[in-house]
Amino acid sequence: MQPIARRFIARLHPARYTTNCGYRDHIHELVARGIGGFCIFDGTLDDVTETIEQLQNQAQSHILFAIDAETGLRMRIEDAVEFPHAFALGRQDPSVTEGVSASIAQSMRSLGIAWNFAPCADIATNPHNPIIGIRAFGTESPRVVEHVRAWIRGHQREGVAACAKHFPGHGDASCDSHVELPVIDHGADELVARELVPFYAAIKEGVRSVMIGHLVVPALDASRQIASLSPAIVRELLRDRLGFGGIIVTDALDMQPIVERMSSGEAAIAAFAAGCDVALVPAEPIEAIEAAERALSNGILSHEEHIRALDRLEKLWTEFAAFPRPHISQSELAERALSAAVGALRVAGDKSVLPLSQYAHVAAFALVSLDGNLDAPTEFFRYLAKLYEGDMDVAFISQDIERSDVEAHAEAIRQAECIVIALFERPRAGHALHRWDDPALTESLERLAAGKRRVLLLAAMPNVEIAWRPEVTVWTFSDSSPSCAAAALLLSGALWGQDGE
Repeated sequence: MQPIARRFIARLHPARYTTNCGYRDHIHELVARGIGGFCIFDGTLDDVTETIEQLQNQAQSHILFAIDAETGLRMRIEDAVEFPHAFALGRQDPSVTEGVSASIAQSMRSLGIAWNFAPCADIATNPHNPIIGIRAFGTESPRVVEHVRAWIRGHQREGVAACAKHFPGHGDASCDSHVELPVIDHGADELVARELVPFYAAIKEGVRSVMIGHLVVPALDASRQIASLSPAIVRELLRDRLGFGGIIVTDALDMQPIVERMSSGEAAIAAFAAGCDVALVPAEPIEAIEAAERALSNGILSHEEHIRALDRLEKLWTEFAAFPRPHISQSELAERALSAAVGALRVAGDKSVLPLSQYAHVAAFALVSLDGNLDAPTEFFRYLAKLYEGDMDVAFISQDIERSDVEAHAEAIRQAECIVIALFERPRAGHALHRWDDPALTESLERLAAGKRRVLLLAAMPNVEIAWRPEVTVWTFSDSSPSCAAAALLLSGALWGQDGE
């Protein structure tokens, strides 16, 4: 019988593996212990290719390589192609989602990555949810069902395993499960009628795996055990009542709701005892493996369930290995990503304000939080600067901009005929969502916009609370690179007449 280490997926940083001898030794120790696989978190395409090849050659048994690539490999691999977020795909025909999913799967298969921890089967029912939002395909179960099924088809026809997450539904949480433990207080009837619907559809579609979230759902487990460690939710509900026969994997076991409550060994044993097949990235993988080995030998964990879990993992690998490695054109992937981003664009209001090409001078301001990432707005400005041929002033504005800075900006853009306010807000692990309806900020924006045509670009969250009122609003439903490019193309006039309406 193969060791229980085969049921662990450990964290892997190829950028460190290729440069750091100490880290490489740590990874080699996990391989020597029989680790089942690794989840890739960073690196370049070359880093990942080299790391996977070396580890597969070193291992006594094949290694499963996985990744969380909801928006494509660029989500983890710096020189790969990025695609729009699920919410942007969900605004279009499911065939678009299926095509994007197939492209992402092909790019994964070209590297030897067999398993993607996507799609989100959550429904974005809570607009204040700090971690799901545009990662979901929509706010209503019918739309989410259609696109979850399309994603699964696109992935699995290419031999890459999809993973419906975060069972039994993370969409209505009010906190981020990376840092806090959400409690979903809906009754069982409501959960069955809404949150569970996309997961049941995924099972019917033949999804290879389901990820269990770190959530408390009292209606499904009266003991209030964390779902990923709950026999009532994992074994009784998902496995027995819903009839799921594929791989059940925990959410990352190095997240705060787990590590602040128990050791890595305790978490792994609890997850396996609940019925999970795979323990994902425990904080201390060697400790977790050793504890699980003892629990299996002492009869605390079921030998029969262990064998079945290994069989499911072997089936995943066999199906993946049957597909040849494709040659991938990064430029073709980028074209598909841009097409999907353009198809998601929506415009409302006085469209005569656009395109910007009708003005000799425009101003563009990106609203960003003090703790926010500036990559997306910077990329948007870069695209817009390439496409707009007139005079353009750009700047970043935070929520607490000083009045003196407002006056300085207002004087600098005095000649501008049109102002674009671009708001970049989306869920990010460990960061709260921000409100943008502060009266002082609204007053500042009004001062900047005085005497100008007014455009609002909502680049990501479609329901951001902002009090400033434009003449025309553009939605991208994503702040990925192709979505920023699509917005710039539309605003500049290159896509005029193709606004998705």
